[in-house]
Amino acid sequence: MWLPRGLVAAVLFAACSSPSPEKAGEKVADKDKAADKHAGSAQAIGAAAATATLPAKGGMVEGGVKPHREDPVVDCPAKLADNSDDDTKVTALLDEANKQIEAGTFAAAWTCADRAADLSPSSVEANHLRGAALAALGRDGEAATAYALALALDPDDPETLRAVADFYINGKGERGRDALRLGLELAQRGSRRALARRRRNAPLAADLAVLEAQALNDLGRSDEALERIDAALRIAPGRGDALHEKGVALFDLSRFADAKAAFQKALGIQPEDAYTHQMLGLTLEQLADPAADSELERAVKLAPGELTPPVLISTAEFQKEIDIVIAGLTPERRAHVKQIKVEIEDLPLADDLKAVKPPFPPTILGLYRGPVGRTPAPDDEPSSIVLYRKNLARAVKTRTELTEQIRDTLLHEIGHLEGLDEDDLRRRGME
Repeated sequence: MWLPRGLVAAVLFAACSSPSPEKAGEKVADKDKAADKHAGSAQAIGAAAATATLPAKGGMVEGGVKPHREDPVVDCPAKLADNSDDDTKVTALLDEANKQIEAGTFAAAWTCADRAADLSPSSVEANHLRGAALAALGRDGEAATAYALALALDPDDPETLRAVADFYINGKGERGRDALRLGLELAQRGSRRALARRRRNAPLAADLAVLEAQALNDLGRSDEALERIDAALRIAPGRGDALHEKGVALFDLSRFADAKAAFQKALGIQPEDAYTHQMLGLTLEQLADPAADSELERAVKLAPGELTPPVLISTAEFQKEIDIVIAGLTPERRAHVKQIKVEIEDLPLADDLKAVKPPFPPTILGLYRGPVGRTPAPDDEPSSIVLYRKNLARAVKTRTELTEQIRDTLLHEIGHLEGLDEDDLRRRGME
């Protein structure tokens, strides 16, 4: 399953595979499109690359010559003596790259790390820092390559494993199931290597345990996530991000009273964290606590560029959206769907969430009540599809996106009705 995050979060909602395919199918809110359950994202600061405008025909001008392109570069402010040897220059460049990353000036950090890599191509730290700066600048493809090079040079360096795991678990943009699995494997390897060191680095070990928990939560394995969060809290009891992640796991497991306590404790440490306020609001909603709305509104005020109010429409308008999707089906598919109920609920019922173990997260967008992975047999209980109005409203930012998400969620659940399981739907791009 997928849920909220950034460099530590923004709650999304995504499709999650059912642990018990004979029981139910659902589509979960994607943790980055509505409100990441994990934390906030760091903003990359740097010069925008200037790209020459290319003519329409393959970027070629008359005569087959491409226009010249020259990107602006932010200089590295490191002071290097002309008579310094390469090792001294590399050390100075890496020190400056670290300083620039801490300052949030990622374009300069990249230049420093890139110059260090030119002088020492086999430097794990140089390529690690190149990856970190490129990721912060939104240059994900180049960042992935830089990180891969760092890991190729030293596959077991815990600091690099932590950075690359964070990139695949919490990075900007779309993060699919494979990226989460990769991030989890890297974090787990990093944890093993950190524990094997003679000199223990407690903050590093806690970081890796939290990353494992984040990936496990996003993959719908919140019961396992709790074990890793508890490990992180044993090392660092006062970490607000770990307490936040514990709340996420408890929320996903429908342990709402415990989740409330975890989020409130986290807010005692990080009182201005928008995503913790958001998750506390969602938890209070499940507990029918009237303070839920104020917490959700507080979250939007704290992060207006990342979180938005729900795009809530009336039940009648919502039904029209459903009718349009069904009307657009082929006659055979439409007749199949007409044989079952397609219902609208504001939020999932407790019994539906607990129909599987571990339970579905409360942020699911829709649910198919029936056998998954095969078409219903004549003696099966009647099947039905339910779409969750409030969860769908929170999974999007605009009215157009809501129409698209209702369509995609309904077609996902119709796929279950037609005998497709979560993996079948994933292969069709219908997660």
